[in-house]
Amino acid sequence: QPYFLEAEGGPAQGWRRRMGKKGKDAAPETVEDPDEDEEREVEPEAPPEAASRILKDLDWEVCVMPALGQRYFYSKSRRQARVQPPYHSILGLEESHFRDLTKAELWKAFFAKRQVYKKPVEGGSLSEELLNAEDEVDWALIMESFHVLSQHEARSAYEQKNLAPHAQLRLVGLRVMHEARLVDEAERKAKEEAMRAEGE
Repeated sequence: QPYFLEAEGGPAQGWRRRMGKKGKDAAPETVEDPDEDEEREVEPEAPPEAASRILKDLDWEVCVMPALGQRYFYSKSRRQARVQPPYHSILGLEESHFRDLTKAELWKAFFAKRQVYKKPVEGGSLSEELLNAEDEVDWALIMESFHVLSQHEARSAYEQKNLAPHAQLRLVGLRVMHEARLVDEAERKAKEEAMRAEGE
């Protein structure tokens, strides 16, 4: 149903201020309710990481906050949300031991990934060329993971934002927001399907 625009001081005063002395005799201005399609948030473009096979295999989904356009990560099987990718898992490391990770373990894991993703050359060394060009997104995530975990300040910031107990408590809100969006989206699709069925 349409609704009336009312100015401060009551509707009559508002109309007289806009229309002059004849305002009391003028019909109130009406505004139609916006269409449902207009009210719906525009879905932001998916980031490159959304095409990652590593994240898919690890059951991590890349998402974007509609209002802010910032990426975040959600795992349905874990019921967890993160503001950054699961760097340890991407490198094949045990995340639960993140505080005890040594440089030697990190380099070993990174080199193992290089052997999988990089093209070998004569002599047994590895080139900088990817074995499969389709792995560009995954390799970028591997490099991001290695750089963050190999730098003390970046690693500490990552742990404080994603892995530390207080961080996990804060991230519950992000998970709840994401799961609420999933429910809303499912209800919207069900409503659209019902309307299409009625029209057939």
